[in-house]
Amino acid sequence: MSAGEVDTCNSCLVGYNNKDRIPKILSCYHTYCRSCLEQFMFQDSVITCLSCGKTTPAESVSSLPENPYLRPENDSNTRGRTISGTGEEVYYSDSDDDGENPPSTGIQNGSNGAHVQGVKDMVINTQKANIHKINSMLESNMNKVLSAKVIRGQKDKTLREAIKAAEQFKHKLEEEYKNNQSHSNSLVGFEAKLNGLRSKINKIDALDYKNIKLIYEEAMHIKKSLKQEFDSARHHDLEQSIRHSTVKINFEKSDELLSSLKADNDTIFMKLASSLDSDTGMIFLTTFMLGNIFSEKIATHNPNYKEMVNRAFMEDGLDAPQPLDDVSEYIEYINQHFNSIQINQTEKSPTNQNRNVSGASSPEEWKVVGTKESKKEVKKPLSFSDMAKKPGVPQPVVKRIPFPEKTIAQTNRPHCYFKVQVDNETPFRVVFELRPDMAPKMADNFIKLCKGLPDGRGYKGSKIFRAKANDHILGGDFENDDGTGGHSAYEEKYFLAEQCPLKDHKGAIRMKGLERTMDGRCRIGSQFMIWVGDLEYKEYRFTLVFGKVVEGFDQLQEVSRIKAVQKSPTSWVLRQTVNVIDSGVL
Repeated sequence: MSAGEVDTCNSCLVGYNNKDRIPKILSCYHTYCRSCLEQFMFQDSVITCLSCGKTTPAESVSSLPENPYLRPENDSNTRGRTISGTGEEVYYSDSDDDGENPPSTGIQNGSNGAHVQGVKDMVINTQKANIHKINSMLESNMNKVLSAKVIRGQKDKTLREAIKAAEQFKHKLEEEYKNNQSHSNSLVGFEAKLNGLRSKINKIDALDYKNIKLIYEEAMHIKKSLKQEFDSARHHDLEQSIRHSTVKINFEKSDELLSSLKADNDTIFMKLASSLDSDTGMIFLTTFMLGNIFSEKIATHNPNYKEMVNRAFMEDGLDAPQPLDDVSEYIEYINQHFNSIQINQTEKSPTNQNRNVSGASSPEEWKVVGTKESKKEVKKPLSFSDMAKKPGVPQPVVKRIPFPEKTIAQTNRPHCYFKVQVDNETPFRVVFELRPDMAPKMADNFIKLCKGLPDGRGYKGSKIFRAKANDHILGGDFENDDGTGGHSAYEEKYFLAEQCPLKDHKGAIRMKGLERTMDGRCRIGSQFMIWVGDLEYKEYRFTLVFGKVVEGFDQLQEVSRIKAVQKSPTSWVLRQTVNVIDSGVL
């Protein structure tokens, strides 16, 4: 550079001077004039270089060191030198290869102390900026640590609660497993006990009613114990049905973060039938617990499931087992007269004659004998002349005891009748044979209504209000004659009927169930139904049948062919009038 040329600032392109445009050097070793530094680069004790973007911390622009190589001098020979605080000139080498060391005298006597102080201030400011950066980083890291500690604390609490819940769930599963093992062992015991009872009942004496009753009571105890297994089987069917299904999981109400991510409409489809062989333990437990949640909810709150269980419970006959026929009086009768009965059985070998005590012989084999046994003397047959000489001796009368029939009180079955008239035609009689031995309360209710009660309740004067051709007829509503009324023969309008083992069949008469209880049994009043056709639907173990038609069946079939008109969802009338003009007991 010639002696007349002046270096310019890289920002304003104006030459440096010794006043407002003194060249100042930054920590990145770029140089700008003081005016540009103050106006454009200095802010908040930090100077940002326009060339490289690096920052130089400084308390003020004046505190920055000057660049002695760009500072203008009046004498061109003064380039590369500066004036110390004492006015002495200090020269700087332009080349690193200059072998001459800078004069030590100036440093020792402070001739260049301002420059050294400027460099020192620059280093201090730079280090302050570095310290500020480190403090900012430390502060940021501390905030992250504190935030992470809060998150980890929340997760720790959640995991501890999850572990506690898992332990409780594990304890519950272990209890269920032990309970299931206990029930399995009980079932093995029931199986062995039932096999033993089956063996006993096959070998038992038919007249040993006491032991037969004991076996029945033990079988009843097992039957009641199996009720829990019945409920468990229904619940197992429900669980298996759920396991074979797929659930759809989505968000009904989502957080702001999910909404911002547009994940609030995401959906998961999960099959509840999982296996540890093909799925992870987390998925297996998730599907297992979801299945349990659904099955418990349906079993507890679904009315259709409860109705299905009650219906199956009733069909299986667990609520009303068939009672035993009590023949203890007949057995007592046989035992009282056993010593006076002699069994005569004809066999080929006289030595093989045995006494039969099973009661299976015919009535002709029973004879009245003395209480004391005596040896019979072998007498010589009398001739006709000897017989004529001796007075006649009357022979002992042999009394035969009839053997009791298997059907109890068969000859004592009551018979009731209706006198039925269609419009103005000739009346005809219908006779019913009732079974109070199988359905005592239903039979008693029907008999009383056939007789008629003092307050006017009874079948006399009522109508047949509904019929289906060759299938059934309905009657017994003596209040409204349309199927909406009726009253039992007792104080209550409807009473709980016993469940009779008689089957629904052609010609059977049964009560009409009007109300059903929670355990599947029926309440009845006075309405009855008569089957006049063949039945093709499922037979139930227990019914409301209490008798059958023994007279007038063909006329009832004709009545069933009269068309019925439906007045409302629950009321019917026939197009022809069918009156029960009289009723009673034979």
